[in-house]
Amino acid sequence: MKNKIFMSAIAILLLVSCSQKKKLAQHFVERSEGVKVAFYVPSELQKVNLRKDVIPAELDTLSEEEKTAYLENQIKVINKVDDTKFIDIFYFSMEKELRAYGLDVEYWNSDSIPADSTRWVIDIPKIEVTEFVEDQRAAAIYYNEKVYVTVPVDVVNVATWFNLSDGLTNETVFAEQNYCNEFDGYFDVDENGKVYAKIFADSIDLDGFYRFGTMLGKLYAGYCYDYLMNGYVDKHLTKIDTVSKYRFDPYEKYFFKTETDRLVKMK
Repeated sequence: MKNKIFMSAIAILLLVSCSQKKKLAQHFVERSEGVKVAFYVPSELQKVNLRKDVIPAELDTLSEEEKTAYLENQIKVINKVDDTKFIDIFYFSMEKELRAYGLDVEYWNSDSIPADSTRWVIDIPKIEVTEFVEDQRAAAIYYNEKVYVTVPVDVVNVATWFNLSDGLTNETVFAEQNYCNEFDGYFDVDENGKVYAKIFADSIDLDGFYRFGTMLGKLYAGYCYDYLMNGYVDKHLTKIDTVSKYRFDPYEKYFFKTETDRLVKMK
């Protein structure tokens, strides 16, 4: 009986805590309507090539110039991307989404204007683009044994740093997302009883990376808004939930929880 009473008390406390958090989040949404946001992005991308492509043995007779051209051709994005075009795509996508949250995006030409509850700053000082190849495995069980095939996957990682300030929160935070090719396939057994894999893979390209920039802008507008919203909630709670945080959908007007789909504070 005591255990039932104890568990009931815990359940009630959790419900009260969740209700309080949601009310605070709702209050933040209401008070942020029409807030002016100074939004800045870097003028160029920081690019890193970590690919380790090699010349196939059958092409070893090529000249040095031809070998260099071959290796350059294996690079999918970072030696081809137009920094200005990508940043513009990212900027306008993020600006549009910030407006969907009811924010008024503008440019402040004076650093002396302090951030507060009616004037926020979203400053992105650095966007780092790293290209590499990652081996991924597909596996299956045949004849009571595990068989697998290794598939090389082209990956372009975009790491982004944010300085966020709204007068209550003033922090540097981070997020990263991968643009990569996807593969699918299956295992089968041939007429001799030998297991083989049939793999189907798409490829990444420059146009796809620009579309990825549009997605990032939309995603990170929400990330920034949610981070400031959770900062407001945490500042008004006596006990902070360090694991689960709220996200807000500005179109359907509802809150949902996440543990990983969000910005991370830099330590």
